[in-house]
Amino acid sequence: MLIFCIYNTTINLIYHKDIHPLGRINHIPRVLATTYGLFITWQVLGASLLDTQYIWIIPTCFFWPHIALLATNISSNGRRQEEINMHFDAFLTSLVVLAAPIYSFAATIITVLIANALFVGSYRLMFTTMLVVVFTVLISSSILPELHLLDEQLNTTISSSIFLLIYLSAFALTVYTLTRKLIKLNSKVKTLSLTDPLTSCYNRLYLEDSLNKEIQRSYRFKVPLTVIFADLDHFKQINDQEGHNAGDIVLKQFVQLVNTSIRNNVDWIARYGGEEFIIILPNTSAENGAKLANRIREIVSQHSFVLADKPLHVSCSFGVTEIDFNKDELNAEQLTSNADQALYKAKEQGRNRVEIFSE
Repeated sequence: MLIFCIYNTTINLIYHKDIHPLGRINHIPRVLATTYGLFITWQVLGASLLDTQYIWIIPTCFFWPHIALLATNISSNGRRQEEINMHFDAFLTSLVVLAAPIYSFAATIITVLIANALFVGSYRLMFTTMLVVVFTVLISSSILPELHLLDEQLNTTISSSIFLLIYLSAFALTVYTLTRKLIKLNSKVKTLSLTDPLTSCYNRLYLEDSLNKEIQRSYRFKVPLTVIFADLDHFKQINDQEGHNAGDIVLKQFVQLVNTSIRNNVDWIARYGGEEFIIILPNTSAENGAKLANRIREIVSQHSFVLADKPLHVSCSFGVTEIDFNKDELNAEQLTSNADQALYKAKEQGRNRVEIFSE
């Protein structure tokens, strides 16, 4: 019954979301190591393992991995507690090695301790772990009868090899899983750093970096590049009359409408600020860009933005410009400024229209 309770508690802890990741990572390897230690010790000592001198090995091997997991879970500093657990691992391992002093067994256990310490705490933890082993062996040797290595047994050598294979495979699988998670996390962080959190389109940081690259590519290969500056008309009135939540809904749906109108993996849209957006159209002339802007303008003006079961109609204005290869090379700021001037002209002439930049 006690063993079942410990098993049930352990399983719950392993899948508990708030448990420290090091506790979860080290638990299964710790169970494997203690089981292996008990197996080897039983092989060496046989029935004498039940003697008073060695009886402590059995409950320790059964209960210690679960006690360590519980300690890590309830500790306010899970990493620090897991380092303490690993030092205790080294202490117990040294005692078990002293009880069954076989070279292959000792070498296997020391290899596992070093690998685990390097994985969790680098050289510092490895050094302190080895100190625990050395001090335990020295102190125990001074109070115990003279120890000597026992003769190698074939079954001990085979079991050591099998254990190393299983343990290091599990270890490698853990590292692989963590590496995959780290790659996904880095990709997610990179995506979040380049996208607008509200509308999920690109943000201004991405715009400033990528637009310059598009410009350089356009000049290098002599292909047209068009920039559209888009602005939602009277957006401040929407925020004032309907609330900022309504404004957020309009912005998100506007970006969705634009994304359905532009070419996938070619054109892209970035939020410039507030209700202003920049649409980048590689290999597109200003004339064709103006046609696309008019198409988007009509789609937006005909779209019903639903706000709490209340339909709302919004218009938008566009300024369009393209690279002129007959003039000096422009940068992203200058090209955006030209599109902004065309947008200003569209606003002056009554909004809900498209204007192409001209000197």
